[in-house]
Amino acid sequence: MPAQIEKSELLDAIRKDGARKVVQQYRHNLLPSRVLIDLYSEHPEREVLLFLALYPTVPSQVLEDLGDACADPEIQAAVATNPRCTHLLLVRMAREGGAAVRAALAANKLQNSKITAELLNDPDLFVRASLAANGAIAANYRTALALDPEPAVRCALAGTSKLPPELVHALSADESAVVRANIYAFGKVDPETLLDWARSDEAEAQRLMLNRNKPSPDVVKALSLSPDAFVQEALKELYAPTPSELLAKAESDDEALRIEAARHETLPAEIQHVLAKDALADVRIALAGNPAIDEEVALCIAASNDPAGCEALAGNRQLPGAAQVELCHHESEEVRIRMAYRDDLTDALLEILVNTDETLNVTGHLALRGIRFAGTQPEQLEKLLAHKRSSLHAFAAAGRHLSHAQVRKLMRDPAASARLALCDNPILTRMALEELAKDWNPTVANAAQSRLVNMPEDEPDATPEFERDADEGLVAKIVNFFK
Repeated sequence: MPAQIEKSELLDAIRKDGARKVVQQYRHNLLPSRVLIDLYSEHPEREVLLFLALYPTVPSQVLEDLGDACADPEIQAAVATNPRCTHLLLVRMAREGGAAVRAALAANKLQNSKITAELLNDPDLFVRASLAANGAIAANYRTALALDPEPAVRCALAGTSKLPPELVHALSADESAVVRANIYAFGKVDPETLLDWARSDEAEAQRLMLNRNKPSPDVVKALSLSPDAFVQEALKELYAPTPSELLAKAESDDEALRIEAARHETLPAEIQHVLAKDALADVRIALAGNPAIDEEVALCIAASNDPAGCEALAGNRQLPGAAQVELCHHESEEVRIRMAYRDDLTDALLEILVNTDETLNVTGHLALRGIRFAGTQPEQLEKLLAHKRSSLHAFAAAGRHLSHAQVRKLMRDPAASARLALCDNPILTRMALEELAKDWNPTVANAAQSRLVNMPEDEPDATPEFERDADEGLVAKIVNFFK
């Protein structure tokens, strides 16, 4: 039933809200032809003419007049897409219209063969691209557009629906990477073709398919078998392989699949034991670096004569504590050095690393990291203080087993870092701190002064271990003399 509206009321609405909004408002509640004709005759304003060109039931004669007399590209394009536009006018516009008009014709779903043929070889790239993106054109024209020299046209074709299988194959093998990316990532192809691509083991196809919105479970499962590490990493949140699938990968002859299985964070302990014995070092390294490694498997690797696997294990941030102890005792110095760079070293682990370090290489790395450890044994302290490196002196300065002579030596150490580290040692007496508070280096002096301020005046100095050692030594000498 036609809408009951006065011409003046419609004109006011167009002027206020714009042509396109009013077209939407009255698209289903159709306007009387008489009102439309009067509007065209009496008010030839641009917005009114655009409204008439867009309105689906405008009289065809009005469209003819607009097509002939109005040169505005937007109005011409609106006429070209209006379902009331006559065939003769469409053909004439396809031949004589501007690029914007021809592009609008190319995008019009109400295509006919004569107009399509006219636009197929249009000199304007955007017109041909609009035609290629129109899924309503016949299959033979789509085949012709697949051979267009411009990648943009072929790319537009790749995004359309209901593409014949031969065109899908041609576009997936296109010389342009952009065209291939569009068909693999966004092409509307049948499920069987998608599954074939996912199973193809072609890295480009599989990587691009990761951009698809909500891939089917079958496609995701097929992609999960890809040997490509990038695909495997991207699929972690989409697909969780079953234990039997992981076992199949772990026992595969394909090295890449075994490495991928070794890195999986839900790998059962039984399969970890299988991979721990793999002949390929890269597989063992991948397993050793797995944050979900089983404690028993980690201990087996740590106790093995496999430096590469043990180094990787030492870098595992989720390494179980028992395996950490084992690695600190490892015969390979490289493994122990890797352990020295862990952020979770306890005093028990430092006790092993420092006090069994004959060459001081491991301790040197700890010292360079700024690690402070009080449990260094006297024999190791002697070696550290005999060394020329100031970082080792600073490391020794934290020791609670320092002798009186060693403390005096560190108080005169030429490296300010060693004297500064000594200021923090709890074994220092008030007398030693008062002397360090007069140090020429203000940082050292301030650190010692800060300790003195926090030391209660009425609290007697606790006799430090190094003074007890000195006293006991003096008593022993006196007794021996009288003997």
